[in-house]
Amino acid sequence: MIPIRTVLCPIGFDDLDPKEVALAVDVCRSFGARLVLHHNLGSAPPGASMSWMWQQAHPNGRSTEDHAAERLRELLAALPEGVRAEAQISAGVAGPAILEMEQQVGADLVVMATHGASNTDHASVAELIVEQSSCPVLVLRNGSSGLNLHPSAGDAPFNALVATDFTPSAERAMSYAFELARALPMRLRLLHVMPPESNVIAAMDPAVGPPIRRERPVELAHQRLKSRVPEDLQGRVTVRVEIGDPAEKIAEVAEQVGASCLFMGAHARGFLRRIFTRDTSLALLHRAPCPVWFVPETRAA
Repeated sequence: MIPIRTVLCPIGFDDLDPKEVALAVDVCRSFGARLVLHHNLGSAPPGASMSWMWQQAHPNGRSTEDHAAERLRELLAALPEGVRAEAQISAGVAGPAILEMEQQVGADLVVMATHGASNTDHASVAELIVEQSSCPVLVLRNGSSGLNLHPSAGDAPFNALVATDFTPSAERAMSYAFELARALPMRLRLLHVMPPESNVIAAMDPAVGPPIRRERPVELAHQRLKSRVPEDLQGRVTVRVEIGDPAEKIAEVAEQVGASCLFMGAHARGFLRRIFTRDTSLALLHRAPCPVWFVPETRAA
């Protein structure tokens, strides 16, 4: 079973805090993990598009440590009974400060929110964390649906979409999703998207058997996906192959099936370049209709 003992939740004192904390609490209760709420005082405000939020959170120009401590105490007091939690405050540039706190508390998962894509004024902190984190990162985008790990009777089931291109990073992310499925009431959909110009599968998979005719790449990819499904999860995992632009198709399928979350592999320090182009990764990080669970290569095996 995947060990999730400590969950780090960076807090920005903004409108996404309630959904972000609720998601982190849900994970902690599912795995008996401790929750670390973290606020970084920061050294500079974000770009103009977020200036109003900065002013609300930093009424005197920048958040003082006392102000941050009081806000964190309020958040801790509002947590459900039985959740082991603590709060940490740091100062400095947000991205590096979060990564340092991740190492300091020994986080097994980072749960964070993002308000939007990077721009010339302010590089997305979420992008940096996904790129450089040594543990999985669960990103909740502003405007995306929430995530309920334990749906009640009558609620929509917890459906997870696992995007793969059969690279080692993607395989590790798939294994991570399988382990979570053994611990949580999840249904998994494995998805492989082939580019429109693709008419062959270059690398044959020994698990599939002898080479299949070149004109049947979709059938081959479908078999490769089916071969990945563990015996004990046969009834809870389905497979799907699509042709098109990877970012567009993955987002489209996530919307169609009502995915509760999307799993993707991430190559540490390389921002998913082992799986998709940077444009595809950014599109899914900032446009996916559901939270995205990024699994780095270093911790997914």
